[in-house]
Formats: sequence, C-alpha cells, structure tokens
Amino acid sequence: MKLSTVVAMTFAILPIAEAQNKNIQVGCYAVDSRQDGLLPKLLLNAAARAKADPDLRFGFWDAGNKICCAGPRNCARYWAFSYNHPYNWASKTSTGTIDGQNVRFTCVGYEMGQCTVN
Repeated sequence: MKLSTVVAMTFAILPIAEAQNKNIQVGCYAVDSRQDGLLPKLLLNAAARAKADPDLRFGFWDAGNKICCAGPRNCARYWAFSYNHPYNWASKTSTGTIDGQNVRFTCVGYEMGQCTVN
C-alpha cells in the first residue's frame, strides 16, 4: 500500500474516531407535558432508559432542567444531560415504561456547551 493511501485513510478515519469519543449533551421532553414528572424518573433508571431508547443505554451526568440552544434565537427547555457516547439523532421520539405508565418522549442531540442550567 502506498504511503499516500495510508495517509489519506488516516485523515478519513481520524474525524470519525474523534466524533465517537466526543461527549455531547442530550435534551429530552415528555410529549405529553402531564408526564414531565415521570420523564426524569424514566431516564434515571438505566434499564428502563435502555429499553425505551437503546441509543441512551450509556452513562450520563449533570442531568437537570436546562435550556438548550441550537442558535441565538433557537432555544428550548429540556431535561438535559451530558452524555458520554454519540447520540446521532437530531430528534428522536421513543416510548418507555416507568411505574406502570407509558411515557412518550423526544430527545434532541446537542454539542457540548449548548445546554445550560436555567
């Protein structure tokens, strides 16, 4: 294999590897606002969270009510957290069960720093 091919492959793979190791923030909200109180309980339960959305099966920290912004005038309130695994969804709606109730929720992926405590 030519050196130029190896170098080209390295530069093609490097950004992917960096993106996979990048911590991000995820903001979630209950589709039915009457279930806002159940959503944190569902997401804090690792087994229930993973069953509802396998993409959220990894660990997270600093969860709480936050404001997340995708631009200067594009902000919304979420129950948000820093996540130590890629969340490759701009927006994803899932359903989970906690305390015998189905909770439908939507999560949105953000870059680190886009969600702050309100």
